[in-house]
Amino acid sequence: MRRRSTALHGVLVTALGLVLTACGGGGGGEPEGSTDGAARGGGVTASPSPSATSSPSPSPSPSPSPSVEWSPALSMGQPAPELYEPATSGGGTFQVAVQKIVKGTPAQMEEGYYEGKGLGDTPYFVYVTYTLKDGTPAHANSDLNANAVALDESGQEAAKRPTVHTGYVEGGCPVADIYLGWDVGESRTLCSVYIGDASDQPARLAWNPEAETPEDYKQGASWEWTTQ
Repeated sequence: MRRRSTALHGVLVTALGLVLTACGGGGGGEPEGSTDGAARGGGVTASPSPSATSSPSPSPSPSPSPSVEWSPALSMGQPAPELYEPATSGGGTFQVAVQKIVKGTPAQMEEGYYEGKGLGDTPYFVYVTYTLKDGTPAHANSDLNANAVALDESGQEAAKRPTVHTGYVEGGCPVADIYLGWDVGESRTLCSVYIGDASDQPARLAWNPEAETPEDYKQGASWEWTTQ
């Protein structure tokens, strides 16, 4: 009877030892956390915890572009401080000066068939004088006013020139003269109609044949939008 109890006790001890060995107990196993032992036993090596790796430093936010201020406004009749060689002329260097801006009427809007085109409710007749300073333009009757742009305070277009219209209206731009050529020193005043909204009239008339962005126009020559 005592012998059976001893044998049974030995079996329990042996089973308990196997369980402890499987759980990593005992002093003969691999050190805790050893990756070599996991590799030999076919186990999966644990990845380091997120706290154990260094987090990448966030990229600094780009600083906002500094706002571009308008260059000092020119007054009506005052020439731009630099000369221009507009591509529309095919040659020649010109002095440019905005002479006047005449605010039109609703009757002129209707007479010129400018209504219903999404351009605005008010016509403006813009007069710009060009003086040939040097060279020989290839095009005697080029549209030099194509480089004049009506802008608001932020430099966005605030009034547009109609690309197609039926002609000239009473009290608006006169019928343009036809020229055969330019002489150095000769001045001509060209008139174009612009359509905008009376409730949000432009702030500047800028003239720049090379400008592409509002910042370009702000840094170039521009006249304060003053109407008659």
